[in-house]
Amino acid sequence: MLAHFIDSKPFQCGYFKDQESLFEEYLLEDMSEIEFEYLLAHGMRHFGDYYFRPRCPDCYQCIPIRVRAEDFKITRRQKRALRSCENVMVKMGVPKYTDEKFDLYIRHKKKFSTLQDDVEDEQNFRLSFYVNTNFGVEFEYYINDKLVGVALGDHTSNTFSAIYTFYYAEDSKLSLGTFSILKQLEFCQQKGVKFFYLGYYIGENQSLKYKGDFRPNEIYIDQSWRPFRNAKGEYLIPQNNVLWRNTDTLVKAKVEQSQEQVNPSKQNENLFF
Repeated sequence: MLAHFIDSKPFQCGYFKDQESLFEEYLLEDMSEIEFEYLLAHGMRHFGDYYFRPRCPDCYQCIPIRVRAEDFKITRRQKRALRSCENVMVKMGVPKYTDEKFDLYIRHKKKFSTLQDDVEDEQNFRLSFYVNTNFGVEFEYYINDKLVGVALGDHTSNTFSAIYTFYYAEDSKLSLGTFSILKQLEFCQQKGVKFFYLGYYIGENQSLKYKGDFRPNEIYIDQSWRPFRNAKGEYLIPQNNVLWRNTDTLVKAKVEQSQEQVNPSKQNENLFF
């Protein structure tokens, strides 16, 4: 794998207006499946070849969360979400850009005005979701042959990582967001995938708190994965202790020769965990 390091700067948090965010971030290329699974297991997320983990100095609320697919237990509310979408047809394949998907994404963002990200134009949309998708899989959702939703993820032998879901339907009773996650979990169970990564859980943000409802689940704190909510929905860790302090550096430059022999421009092109 090739690693290109980014000099990270603070920026406005997309989840709390009174907070600034800071990321540990890299551009990573030529990644193996084992390397990718390692990154996921240590809280890393990505859009295209841009990989990141939160490293905010004063806030520790972004918590990596995952589900062991074979243990997942569907709730009554999630069953209702499936029923509400019984007329939705699902297609799967490799990620493929279309103008229709970009238009759907823009409509989704306008509906969910609390969403904050840097993907505002077609070029960034393509780079984030449809370029360098070595492990990419795409779910398309249709009603009467009309595209109403798209879910993008990564699939390896042992893992599935939900990257982003966007949707828009006239019928407000459709629970397309929950339906999408359930379909991805179903895919994991059919393929024998062990871990389903949901991204980051934030207990004080409604846009991300829902992830804890897919259970039993685990969260990454204190540099290890620990059971968080059981199948009944009980919290196994006090919620005031649900914090992740990212204090290590996941990717480091590997220098195999002496400083005099190494070309400085090449020092960041090797990966070391």
